[in-house]
Amino acid sequence: LVSEFLGQLTLNFGGASEPKFPTVVPAPDFDPEKDAARIETAIKTKGVDEQTIIDILTKRSYSQRRDIAFAYERRAKKDMISALKGALSGSLELVILGLMKSTPQYDASELKSSMKGLGTDEETLIELMCSRSSDELSEIKAVYKEFYKKDLEKDVEGDTSGDFRKLLLALVKTPRQAPSSIVDYELIDQDARALYEAGVKRKGTDVATWITIMSERSVPHLQKVFDRYKSYSPYDMQESIRKEVKGDLEKSFLTLGMKIYSVFLF
Repeated sequence: LVSEFLGQLTLNFGGASEPKFPTVVPAPDFDPEKDAARIETAIKTKGVDEQTIIDILTKRSYSQRRDIAFAYERRAKKDMISALKGALSGSLELVILGLMKSTPQYDASELKSSMKGLGTDEETLIELMCSRSSDELSEIKAVYKEFYKKDLEKDVEGDTSGDFRKLLLALVKTPRQAPSSIVDYELIDQDARALYEAGVKRKGTDVATWITIMSERSVPHLQKVFDRYKSYSPYDMQESIRKEVKGDLEKSFLTLGMKIYSVFLF
């Protein structure tokens, strides 16, 4: 059922210069009162009418789902999220409740879960922190602070170590430079050469230099840096990352690279 549900999500891809995550397309002729009534009936149905809940919530945008929740609360005199939580279970419950959160709310809750209790889910940390833009990370930080009364940086610092920690903290603390209409060819060459000299050219890796360049420069600038890098190194950036670093740090730089310049990974 969950796989069917995921297949019903209607996605819309942006065409901007930086990679964008898909968003659910708003439903035409939207009627939150009608949707709220259908969901209330589905929840009250013996055994729960899961398909109706899926059919409605997967075909509405986040703002429309919030309107449905408000309409539901007005008519049922109870919170829709609590009602859904009580009616559903397992993977379907997790995914439906996730849909009721904004993207920053969902990301913040996933980050919190990845650092909760014993052990750390490094895969989730890498996926979220290395693939989000500076603006998205700023929103996530604000939501994290509001929901959990803690600073995201402090939790990341407490749950990670070494160069992996330094990279994640650089991403969450340092705003990435904004794209510019002026192409700085001198800086492109300087950064490409610095990446080469900090890695492939020397014995050992100057990870700090890699972190600074990859966490601070704008995406369009880094795309050109990676192209220029190939004039210095016998390996492209992906191959260099795989040769120079391992483990969580390798995965982090590769995820960053996929966001910065997907061409070099694919």
